[in-house]
Amino acid sequence: MSSKTIRSILVFMLIVIAALFTTQAYWFKQAFSLQERQFEEKLNITLRSIADDLLTLDSNSKSQIPPVTKISSTEFYVKTDCYYSLSTLDSCIRRHFISQKIDVTYDYLIIKSNNNQIILGNTVPDISNSFDIACESRLDDKDNVDFKIRINNKTAHLLSSMGIWMYSSFSLLAILAVFTFIMVSIVKGKKLALLKKDFVNNMTHELKTPIANISVASDAIRNRKIQMDETKLQRYADIIYKENLRLHNLVNRVLEISSIEKKEESLSFEEIDLHHIINHITDSFEPLIQKRDGAINLDLQAHNFKLNADRVHISNVINNLTDNAIKYSDNAPQVTITTKSDNNGIYVAISDEGIGLNSENQTRIFEKFFRAESENIHNTKGYGLGLSYAKLIVEKHGGSITFKSKEKIGSTFNIFLPFE
Repeated sequence: MSSKTIRSILVFMLIVIAALFTTQAYWFKQAFSLQERQFEEKLNITLRSIADDLLTLDSNSKSQIPPVTKISSTEFYVKTDCYYSLSTLDSCIRRHFISQKIDVTYDYLIIKSNNNQIILGNTVPDISNSFDIACESRLDDKDNVDFKIRINNKTAHLLSSMGIWMYSSFSLLAILAVFTFIMVSIVKGKKLALLKKDFVNNMTHELKTPIANISVASDAIRNRKIQMDETKLQRYADIIYKENLRLHNLVNRVLEISSIEKKEESLSFEEIDLHHIINHITDSFEPLIQKRDGAINLDLQAHNFKLNADRVHISNVINNLTDNAIKYSDNAPQVTITTKSDNNGIYVAISDEGIGLNSENQTRIFEKFFRAESENIHNTKGYGLGLSYAKLIVEKHGGSITFKSKEKIGSTFNIFLPFE
């Protein structure tokens, strides 16, 4: 399936999901508003019935009951202007709420009709159970009173009465979850296919340098026109041996990356001489550097250059960054490796004067399998597995790796490795 087809499917699914969600949200809101109006109408009728009962108990002959005043969405004021006790009001409210099936929790207050002074109040958490009324004896005068009631769980009551709408909403959420799962699966499947392709390309990129070094060294040994003493012969033989060992390490590294990320494999820490490792790596690149008329300049200023680290993985990190510095130089590579140290650890900077990296690609440089595009992709296959691996290993050592790059000027990678 092509990328264009996948994008079209994803866009269509997003539109469908958005339309379903919008439609459901609209109708749910409409249903909730309708349910709220019906509840308030029912409550209004019930409160007026309560007021009528209170007037009857007080032998009040009012022919018309004043309308219920809505103070807020949950508070209602009922003007009765007659005398009744708190227990009378309490039992009256409970009776009417039970008969009308208004199963809510509420607070109510008795208020003097002439000056709106609050006399007493009560909270009812459950209309089916009776509770003692505190301070009822305070209501010992015969002033006419009104009452105010506040519904505490109005929203919960309304939602509980919208069974079919709640069911449809949960059903839609389930459908959205399935759609999301399908979308994620499609994206992951496509990404996996791309990763498989990039894996082959990046492995080629990683293996080219040692193969090239072996090729150059072996050609020099086989070339009978070149006068070569025993020392030089041994040197090229060592390069072939070391690069063959590096190929072995590269293959093992690919197998180890996944287990390191999953914390299935721990690093083998030992005391290492970082300057010795850097010198060893630069020696292995000498045939390639000489062939391209370049140079690797060492400025090893670290006073304390020994630390506890994994020798193989740290060597691979330095090797990867040096390899990139050479490969991403158009002409004669000019690479500088600098070290410094303080009480906390060692700082390593690997700089080049190569093609650099544009700002758009810099944000993704440490992503696994990411390759920066260049004008000549055959000569510069981009930053890939090596940089994500370098970041992973440095962070496993408790350190950090940063970089600065400017297009057509060069790049500098800065590594910090702590002593502890």
